[in-house]
Amino acid sequence: MIFFNNQLMPSDSNATLFMVSNPIPFENFEDHETGIFIRLHNLIAWSMEEGDDPIALIEEYLETVYTDSRTVEEIANFLMYHDKMQTAIWTLKENWSKLDDTVPDSSLMYGGMEKEEAVQIYADTTLRRYLEVLSRFENV
Repeated sequence: MIFFNNQLMPSDSNATLFMVSNPIPFENFEDHETGIFIRLHNLIAWSMEEGDDPIALIEEYLETVYTDSRTVEEIANFLMYHDKMQTAIWTLKENWSKLDDTVPDSSLMYGGMEKEEAVQIYADTTLRRYLEVLSRFENV
């Protein structure tokens, strides 16, 4: 199951960064954050399998230098704690603190998109696309 909630992910960029696969809906920010970390692992591993260099992608899109090891774990850690990612995560945390449990997850009351569109975004997200969105992320 893909975890998607329009209150937590009111834009396409939020959906790209924060949608994750999880068997049940998250009940708190910390679990959702862990899901994002796992998603990063998967995106990095898939990019390596496709022949991409995740380090080069990170350096290109985030305009940063990476000097740690080439393991998926280290790359994911670096990415998770990068300033841009922390800004995005902070936005998600703020959205969790304002979550209205009385509104259905799929409600368009807070903006966002239809579930089908969200699923398509999730399916189409590669590490390259994720980093492209992250590089342009603004906390508004």
